[in-house]
Amino acid sequence: MSRFLNLSHITYAYPGSSVTILDGVNASFASGWTGIIGPNGCGKTTIARIACGDMSPDSGTVLPKISGLYCPQDPSWEPASLYDFACDYSPEALSMRHSLCIDDDMLWRYSQLSCGEQKKIQVAVALWAQPEILVVDEPTNHVDANCRKEICRAMAAYRGIGILVSHDRELLDSLVYQVLDFRDGHVVMRSGGYTQACDQMKLEREGLIHRQVVAKKQLQKLENEQRRRRELADKSSGMRSKRKLDKHDSDSRDKIGLAIVSGKDGKAGKLADRMDARVESARQSLSTMRVAKRYEGDVWLNARPSKRHVVLKTREQIIPCGPEAELLVPKLFIANTDHIGICGSNGVGKSTLIRHMLSQSEQTGSLWCAEVDGIRTLYIGQEIGADDAKRFLESVEALPELEKGLVLKGLSRLGSDPKRVLTLAATSPGELRKLAIVRGMLLSPQLIVLDEPTNHLDIQAIEALERALSSFPATLILVSHDERFLARCVSKRLILERVGNKITINEARFANNDE
Repeated sequence: MSRFLNLSHITYAYPGSSVTILDGVNASFASGWTGIIGPNGCGKTTIARIACGDMSPDSGTVLPKISGLYCPQDPSWEPASLYDFACDYSPEALSMRHSLCIDDDMLWRYSQLSCGEQKKIQVAVALWAQPEILVVDEPTNHVDANCRKEICRAMAAYRGIGILVSHDRELLDSLVYQVLDFRDGHVVMRSGGYTQACDQMKLEREGLIHRQVVAKKQLQKLENEQRRRRELADKSSGMRSKRKLDKHDSDSRDKIGLAIVSGKDGKAGKLADRMDARVESARQSLSTMRVAKRYEGDVWLNARPSKRHVVLKTREQIIPCGPEAELLVPKLFIANTDHIGICGSNGVGKSTLIRHMLSQSEQTGSLWCAEVDGIRTLYIGQEIGADDAKRFLESVEALPELEKGLVLKGLSRLGSDPKRVLTLAATSPGELRKLAIVRGMLLSPQLIVLDEPTNHLDIQAIEALERALSSFPATLILVSHDERFLARCVSKRLILERVGNKITINEARFANNDE
């Protein structure tokens, strides 16, 4: 396998877009894992796909030319070599299936699996192929805690040039030896894992702020001196004028003439001109010290609880879950201010339970906001389908200016540039999810149902969403494998556990921690 890959002056713009997503990017990759981090839509996936040969840049070079493989974000994308992997009973293939808990039958019903099960099969097939360059895009989306650990172990055994696009802080810290950071319009490679890179970014930002403060003080001093010297120059210029002298005052006229001949008359003006140049240089230097604005405000939530105390309820019943299992649903009463997390391993029926709870709705699709039995409900699924995404983006574009302004303001608070998002020909999955969350919240929902809401979101957006949802005044139902996210957003959990072909639902309460 090759040991090095160099990208030089990579430039790329999406077809039909006037926005250049990558502009002169340089990066070097060696054997081992390099993490790529940054806000949604900044070009992380694009540069990774260019690195492995899955896309071609508009300009720039990728050397040497090495075969690569891209494992995408979207779990529904079926790997091209899935059936080759299914038919391989070599020790390597069997070990990969065993470590990621992949049963043989799962490989033959890929489209019927949960997103988490699909994701771990994607990763397994990609690692089994052992390409020279492997790009893995958000490998821990959808998967449960145990599977995250197993994916991390499996990826650690890869010996080629690995590129990891992820918002999973633990995975980045465990795997990568360097981090390519997209931030504030710049691309910087830093050594170490995510935590080390963030510490370095913090020091760099603090240093820049300090230099900016010092530069502003120095500029103020120079401007004060500039005004003093200009006043002296103007005074000196006035004193050199012979207009106001008496025509018979020959002594004064001779002194002025002598000053002109000796060159002393322009000394103050020359000093003033030099100070003008120093002030302009200081201003230009200060203009390069730009500290990017941080959007750390909460997403605006104009919502109130339903006047009905019980928002959702289910009767005791048994519903099918998958080809063989049964979900034993107890009587559930969900109140108008409950914050509930639905937890459990992949394929245990969490999304099935959600669909059952919302069965009174006539809505279909992965993204909608509508009345469900008199309750204004926002639902955002694990993956937003292409048709739903298209309709949604068109609806945002068609909003009245005032409403669109509120949506874009909320989007900026989740760390994305709203102008750039709406001008991109291809909105990233993370940005699409941000838009959906903000737009839905502005409709004043009384019930929010989010299935794996942190999938595809960058770290800054996840933290902002945590703050917003923890203070949501109405009913919230979350399906998530992100323990930290759940701990900050919910106070009660429905835990699904499978024994044989029976899946039970157990209730547990926790102290909500929104600090």
